[in-house]
Amino acid sequence: MRLFLIDPHEKRLYNNGLFDTGLDPNFIVWKRIRSYLAKKNIEIATIDLHPIETAERIYFLDHDFFSLKPGRPSYYLQKCIEASIPKSQLHLVITECPIIKPESWLPENHTYYGTIYTWNDSLIDNKKYFHYRWVQNLNGIQKNVPAFSEKKLLTLINAHKTNYNPKELYSLRIQAIRFYEKHYPEDFDLYGIGWNKPLNIKFVYSVLKGNFMKVPKFIMDFALSYKGYSSYKGAVEDKIEVMRKYKFSLCFENMENIDGYITEKIFDSLKAGTIPVYLGAQNIQKYIPKGAFVDFRNFSGFEELTNYLIDMKEEEYHSFIDARNSFLKMGIEQWDYKHFAEDIFLHE
Repeated sequence: MRLFLIDPHEKRLYNNGLFDTGLDPNFIVWKRIRSYLAKKNIEIATIDLHPIETAERIYFLDHDFFSLKPGRPSYYLQKCIEASIPKSQLHLVITECPIIKPESWLPENHTYYGTIYTWNDSLIDNKKYFHYRWVQNLNGIQKNVPAFSEKKLLTLINAHKTNYNPKELYSLRIQAIRFYEKHYPEDFDLYGIGWNKPLNIKFVYSVLKGNFMKVPKFIMDFALSYKGYSSYKGAVEDKIEVMRKYKFSLCFENMENIDGYITEKIFDSLKAGTIPVYLGAQNIQKYIPKGAFVDFRNFSGFEELTNYLIDMKEEEYHSFIDARNSFLKMGIEQWDYKHFAEDIFLHE
């Protein structure tokens, strides 16, 4: 049995928590990856459960700064270096975008690894940098969704967060919420965690990471968050079940204008039978057919977008649904756990 170890860089995910659906139902994809690899005579476990010297390969989910303390970020990478583990056995899997894990994107940090896997097409050279697609939980695809006439217009389902990188899209989500609360309150609903309380003070970290001039902006955002959000309907246990009741869903990634950065947001909407209004990856049409989503870049702002959505006839709406159905039948399997496992763990 070949042994592959993985460092998830998060305390709750050690001791094989990464594969525990009790911690997060979406970890079903990692549980399936583990079972799939077991059939290939590969055991995969979190890095804390075996001596690093016994592993054939070691994978790090994103790069974190070194730490001398057990259980802290990159403690195990430091141990690998101290133990003279060959660089060819050390692999970096970049999952987060630059505004969330900027250290994962610094070229000097890539020198610790023999192989790097990323969704960013612009880095791929098939020598050190190899491409993968963000693994998706394909459970919950809706075959039967409410009729066009029974659906409400628009929703947004996200956690309440902020960031101060120039390419962040958190602030655009808030602009959207305030716009719809003011102009179309009967046509828009907001869901997710954190919107019923002030902005979490922990997000000041995005200001302190080289954006000190944004401190006044954070203070203003923090103060404005006390106003609350009149469109807020609460957190959701089943995102797909809630989203399926709407014609459209705002699907804004955390960051815009970066190749290949396509997360679960657009997939959740497609699974629900809700048309995504998408902004994020600049090459989105390389991966998702343009007829299956509304491209926010085609509109001057929320007013023009909303007029288009409200005026859309049922026939046009169903053309989006037809494109969605075709993609789910012919293209979505490329985003499943088997392809992810083959692109990364079975890559030779």
